[in-house]
Amino acid sequence: MAKSKKNKNKPKLNLTVREEQRSKLEQMASLEKRSVSNLIEVMADERWERLVEQQGVAYAKTVAEAMNLKLEMDNPADREKLRRAVLDLVAGRKIRKQKGHG
Repeated sequence: MAKSKKNKNKPKLNLTVREEQRSKLEQMASLEKRSVSNLIEVMADERWERLVEQQGVAYAKTVAEAMNLKLEMDNPADREKLRRAVLDLVAGRKIRKQKGHG
């Protein structure tokens, strides 16, 4: 049975950059032994990860404030304390809810 060929073509995005930036991108790509398009993709992925982390920290700060917790959300250990506090809160409500229906 013949294997079906998957379409490996990615949608293309046309970007217009100034000659100076294009030159910088080409130099960076050359140093990293990548194509310019691959370099842009990697840079976009890294930027996206940073944005997601920033949004996560901002959300954690909001939740901690709502729970009246004095934690520093830039500290991973404090983010873990918040996570555990939320899990304990949710678990406590589930247990009370189950007892109410029993």
